[in-house]
Amino acid sequence: MKEIQFLLFILIVLGFNAPGQNKAKNNRLNSSNIKSNKLVGTWRLIEYADLDTLTGKWIYPYGKNPRGYFTYTSTNIVNLNISKENQLKLSEDSAKKFPISYYNLTENYSFGYFGTYSIDWQKSIVTHHVKGGTVLWYTDTDQPRPFTLRGDTLIIGNNKVKRRVLVRADRTGH
Repeated sequence: MKEIQFLLFILIVLGFNAPGQNKAKNNRLNSSNIKSNKLVGTWRLIEYADLDTLTGKWIYPYGKNPRGYFTYTSTNIVNLNISKENQLKLSEDSAKKFPISYYNLTENYSFGYFGTYSIDWQKSIVTHHVKGGTVLWYTDTDQPRPFTLRGDTLIIGNNKVKRRVLVRADRTGH
């Protein structure tokens, strides 16, 4: 019996991960990284732009003043929601009959998704490990995003053909 207790003690000390243990738990930041993870918190979206490579002009599918928040928690959970500045005004009954394609809705009016995230600080890439949301084709995929962080401004995208500009709204993110 003492040998089993000793073996369990050693396994715990060495950080043994039991088979089938939740991967999200293994991907969490350790306590020393939490303090240095400057993405933790809630970020308010102030610009969502894509470059039209034919014209060389930036297009704003959600308008010049989009609405939305990206939240990164200290336990590596990501949640984001984006909507057009001037949302559709529909009653529930009207929405049941409104003729719009699902793709058009998510690409031009609003979308959101959630999951976990990991960061490659060397390459400045945050990867969203999507578990669900309205962008159905993102579910169970990894969505790597280059980012630039300057003070309380976060730019997601390469700033050459995609740019999502966010400002810090909250530092907690727990």
